[in-house]
Amino acid sequence: MQHNSKLHKFEKSSRRTPIAAGDRNVPPGRESRRSPHGDIFVAGTIVRESGIYEVLHDLEHRTAHEVVMIAEDLFPTCEVCSDRVRYRVLRTAPYIFSDEDFEDSEG
Repeated sequence: MQHNSKLHKFEKSSRRTPIAAGDRNVPPGRESRRSPHGDIFVAGTIVRESGIYEVLHDLEHRTAHEVVMIAEDLFPTCEVCSDRVRYRVLRTAPYIFSDEDFEDSEG
């Protein structure tokens, strides 16, 4: 059975704020791991590793929820709790288009 599906390439969001490649500081072999410490990150800081993060809102105006964050983006502010929102890494995983076999070869 053949599928008529198309592979869609995701466009980079205009909200992305890239950093220099040398600033990533991701050690080899740590591309995908579970975080034993559950480090907490604040809005406006750089996402160091792509993966699944738990979003923790100030004053619990919303229950915690999971999101995917991409390395080199900034952790965003919340429309309600502004920069008081926090992020906790649950599991890191590399973004597929950062993999050399899937990188965009177009300029």
